[in-house]
Amino acid sequence: MTTIILCTLVGIIFFTYHTTYVKTLTVKLTIPSVPPLTLVHLSDPHGRIRFWNGELHKLVNVHDPDLVMVTGDLTQHSGQLTRVLNELVKVKSKDGIFFVPGNYEREAGRFHKKVYSDAVYRSQKEAWQQVMTVVENKSTVIEKDGSRIWIYGFDNSIYGNEQRPEQEIQQANMTIFLAHSPNIISLIHNEGLKADLLLTGHTHGGQVRLFNRTVGAYKHFHVGQKQDQSVGVFGISRGLGTSRLPIRLNCFPEITVYAVNQS
Repeated sequence: MTTIILCTLVGIIFFTYHTTYVKTLTVKLTIPSVPPLTLVHLSDPHGRIRFWNGELHKLVNVHDPDLVMVTGDLTQHSGQLTRVLNELVKVKSKDGIFFVPGNYEREAGRFHKKVYSDAVYRSQKEAWQQVMTVVENKSTVIEKDGSRIWIYGFDNSIYGNEQRPEQEIQQANMTIFLAHSPNIISLIHNEGLKADLLLTGHTHGGQVRLFNRTVGAYKHFHVGQKQDQSVGVFGISRGLGTSRLPIRLNCFPEITVYAVNQS
């Protein structure tokens, strides 16, 4: 009996560690004509703001970010929203936090999904806007030390809802695309759009990985970053929380730090 209890405890600790220990990945980028920048990408917290190695805002603030990008799925259900936003408001980002919604901004539930009404969605959007700049099929421009950084968010929280930019910003020194689902790459390629960086989430890296391969859904997507002829670097975050399966294995929660023009 003692052996069974000990093995159970070890198993619980093992899976808890894999599910809640945040790893930080630093990616170095060279983008001509922009000053040195630190950009932090967060995705898919699904209500989780405290981790094995600290609170989310502390894990972000240690990097002294210029820009923070959040690519959707803040909560598992709307009752978690206030707590998540109260955490994000503690994030210190010099030039703002930018948010594009995910499918869990439209629905709730782990197995049996409940679709939010338009009224609930609008109410939640008002709350997001108190903390972040919402780029929901919209763009915004950041002026930084004489450079222009153009950020555009594709809203594919509902597939088919995403729209291409109506007009590209002229003379932008850096272009960043945001979307929740990496499926947006098809529209980008089909429309011939160009950017320096595309940041997405949604897949959670599969949540369970064996022999460096995804087990289950999203096997057709890469994990992390890859070069792309249209968007320069195409990043898919493993995210922070969990969705259907409440555990991770060999697929730790992730904060991605993009160090632009830094040695």
